[in-house]
Amino acid sequence: MMTSASQHQGLQTAQPTRDRLGLDGIGFLLGAAHRTRRRLWEAQLADLGLSAPQAAILRLVTAEPGCGIRELARRIGTDPMNARRIVESLLESGLCESRPDPNDARRRPLYPTLRGRDLAQAVADRARRDEQNLVRALGEGCYDSLVAGLRTLIAYQQNPQGAS
Repeated sequence: MMTSASQHQGLQTAQPTRDRLGLDGIGFLLGAAHRTRRRLWEAQLADLGLSAPQAAILRLVTAEPGCGIRELARRIGTDPMNARRIVESLLESGLCESRPDPNDARRRPLYPTLRGRDLAQAVADRARRDEQNLVRALGEGCYDSLVAGLRTLIAYQQNPQGAS
């Protein structure tokens, strides 16, 4: 059986290895947090028949009708080809529709259908409850600090030269 001192020494020798391998770095921790959050969110969406990316795009199209695929891709942080595949699945499911743009024949803005708006509202309600649970679990101060820190990180990573 390990004593308290030997347990502490084991942690001390393990810590430099973790640090050296970047296991305590923000990139590693963000990745682990993202994978866990995505798995939990996908489980909450399962009975609605939506994946997390489909839910994100449906919510954006509902909030901002008339968005194009490039804008949606930029907003969810993916490439236009991936966004197109997600949009096509929403179109096939009857949750969105595309209409011709009278000012640009190449552009096909997206709009939610009535069913899509209802489903987007159900997703938004679940997201709101999920966020409330996170606030309770983390505490309001920690939650607010984490959100502010993540927004700062995103802004920095979008424009690292502009950081002071």
